[in-house]
Amino acid sequence: MRVLVIGLDGATLDLIMPWAEEGKLPTFYKLMSEGSYGNLESVIPTLTIPAWNCLASGKNPGKIGCFSFVQKAYKSYNFQFPFSLVKKEKDIWDILSDYGKKVFVLNAPNVQYAYKINGCMVAGPLYISEERLTYPRSLREELYEMHYEKDITDPNTLLLLNDYEFSRKHKEITESQFNALFHFIEKKYDFGFAVFSELDRVQHKFWDRKKLILSHYQNIDRKLKDLLHKLEQKNDRTNIIIVSDHGFGPDKRIFLINEWLIRKRLLVIKKLFTLKFTKTLARIQKRAIITKIFGSLSKYAFFKSLYLKIAQSSARTPIVWDATKAFSYAIFGQVYINLKGREPQGIVKKEEYELLRNKIIKELQEKSVKAFRREELYYGDYLELAPDIIIQTDDYVNSISAKVGYGKEFIEGFGGSHRINGIFIAWGPDIKENLEIKAKIYDVAPTILHMFGIPIPKDMDGRVLKEIFKGELVMREIKYQEIDERNRIKKKLRELRRRGMIF
Repeated sequence: MRVLVIGLDGATLDLIMPWAEEGKLPTFYKLMSEGSYGNLESVIPTLTIPAWNCLASGKNPGKIGCFSFVQKAYKSYNFQFPFSLVKKEKDIWDILSDYGKKVFVLNAPNVQYAYKINGCMVAGPLYISEERLTYPRSLREELYEMHYEKDITDPNTLLLLNDYEFSRKHKEITESQFNALFHFIEKKYDFGFAVFSELDRVQHKFWDRKKLILSHYQNIDRKLKDLLHKLEQKNDRTNIIIVSDHGFGPDKRIFLINEWLIRKRLLVIKKLFTLKFTKTLARIQKRAIITKIFGSLSKYAFFKSLYLKIAQSSARTPIVWDATKAFSYAIFGQVYINLKGREPQGIVKKEEYELLRNKIIKELQEKSVKAFRREELYYGDYLELAPDIIIQTDDYVNSISAKVGYGKEFIEGFGGSHRINGIFIAWGPDIKENLEIKAKIYDVAPTILHMFGIPIPKDMDGRVLKEIFKGELVMREIKYQEIDERNRIKKKLRELRRRGMIF
């Protein structure tokens, strides 16, 4: 049994299906007509992180303690990477490795640094150290000899690429990363997991330019064709699973959550000239002529620095804590209550907490903004690290920002933004043909474990997608692994001590 997971960050069936039926994506058409496929429901909020974490672990954010790219530390106003706040959960490749399966992991966004595994690993786009980019470390030199290119995450670099360069560069990155994938599948392995970010990047920037977007889907389609050809040459009976962390849609309407909180007198900020000035410049720099002027001047150090500072202007809001009841950080629409006893300068009493949450959610829903209590979406040991209120994007609210200084609650967006419907396509000797299914992001990990005949941890939240199988896998009994209750209690006590709730 061999299973190869191909992650296509941001891929959506809303585009793949019609283009495949029109003959523009022949490999996708082959994979779907000869396999099983459907929408893959993502997490809320629909973000790359925690979506890949949930997909790889089979668990909801409340169990893994990861709710966004950055999140608020407990009893603090500091925001940091979630990986530094919680213990790492075992991902699908960790479990398979523990069972003696040979694995490789390439460019998974939830892998910040490569670590020892029964196989090899290349950290993803959020890697924190060049020294720990690969396991084994000798692999890094091997990759660079193959001209391996990492995803571009530096906003300074991305902002200074014109449209042609942006498009070309992401196709080049995909080319180099598929070459690495082809290198890995030549070696002995049981399970592989590789993620490609091209579609996410270009859809954010070029969503309204469908001809250009199509060229990038066709680029992926050609690489998948090359992959199938290589497997066919080797007579390799690998089962391929293609997934995305979320889908995509237009970003025409941005909800400014902090502006709304200010109007509701729940958030108070200091009035600074620099804040208003920066926001004004941030708005005008989006105009084509301004961008062109700044782009031409960017070769001069001063203008380059100014351009980047303007373009990166974000939501660092000067909050007056002793007058604020609720606030949001970053750009993801997560709302925190400034709770007394929990936050350093909290003013909302415990007995007022639920009333305030209900009020905020009700009034957001009256504006057709979807909002949820954290316990409506998550459950697990890390629930208390979650934001108090989570806002979800949809076709009405396309994205959310915590920026202030606009004087209104909604602004016009551009490009594309995330949607909850990712993709699931399975193809191979053990997969049923031409079957359309519905799946959730938590279902991927338990389904793969079942394919290998490995017991599924009972604390996984997904189900085995048994309907996609044919042959022996249909008859195979689903096995579950018992949870060690003693270790679970020890883990809970450690977590409570870490938070200072017991001594």
